[in-house]
Amino acid sequence: MSENKEKKIASLIVLKARSECREKKINSYIAIGAFIDEVIKELVTLNSDEKVAKFLESVAKKVRMGVYRKK
Repeated sequence: MSENKEKKIASLIVLKARSECREKKINSYIAIGAFIDEVIKELVTLNSDEKVAKFLESVAKKVRMGVYRKK
């Protein structure tokens, strides 16, 4: 399976999980925070702490640039 196809499938899974959280009336910040925590825990099992930190810093830079904001 191509990387692009895998990303689409993974995104659908995440969106389904977010939908379930909304149905259960879980606060968005809590739900997203829990998801991010789990992702970071997974990342540190795959990479060094420094590499994960640099990745997260690059994500923060993209947020500041507005890359993730819907247009």
